[in-house]
Amino acid sequence: MSCSPRLVPSASLANPASDLHAPLTSGEKFWWACRFKLSWNQKTEPDMGVDLLLAQAVMGPILESMEDRLLFWRFHRRAAPDDSGHQFSFLFYSDVSALQEINAEIQKNPTLHQALKKKIVERATCDNTSGTRRPEISAMSDASWSPALQKHWPAFIMGVSRLWLGLINEALRDLPPHEGNFDKKLEQIRKAEKTINMMWYKEGQHAFFHHLSAVFGYEPLLIKNVVRF
Repeated sequence: MSCSPRLVPSASLANPASDLHAPLTSGEKFWWACRFKLSWNQKTEPDMGVDLLLAQAVMGPILESMEDRLLFWRFHRRAAPDDSGHQFSFLFYSDVSALQEINAEIQKNPTLHQALKKKIVERATCDNTSGTRRPEISAMSDASWSPALQKHWPAFIMGVSRLWLGLINEALRDLPPHEGNFDKKLEQIRKAEKTINMMWYKEGQHAFFHHLSAVFGYEPLLIKNVVRF
């Protein structure tokens, strides 16, 4: 399973509510990425449950305190037999100070420290402020898409990411407290993953695909390749 769009700057556009010919920048805000490389020998199925652990226990508290400072944010999950392997990412559009604070919070997160100690996660890194800057709202969208879609897609995928995190939290509320025990926490996350996967399997067609189709007036959709929904 892999989702690895070609992330390059494109001719798009700052304010998602503005005209397509608006200026390319939006103040001093940029796209940043924090990435978690997960252990995977690629001879077995990737442990996708660890993604939920990182989203809920590492990024969740940060979002609770800082979401109002992030114009856009989203999760990105991928696992493919290549050099990047299994990777969980948090992408966000904000200023340099937000990047620095998020990086500091990630590095001191106790759940991450335990995951690193147990070699479930190999490393966690955030963008360097001296690296490439991506001021365009469209910069983290797939460059093969139309400019208008690249520009407005971040709002859509942020909503999806917020919904997914909410489902994780809801699933965990039905389980007993983990009391700071990492192994117990991971066990609970795996139970939550099964709950969410079953919800996706049973309700995804109507809740997601039907209503998304309705927004576009039930127009036909071209499927270019065989896909696993």
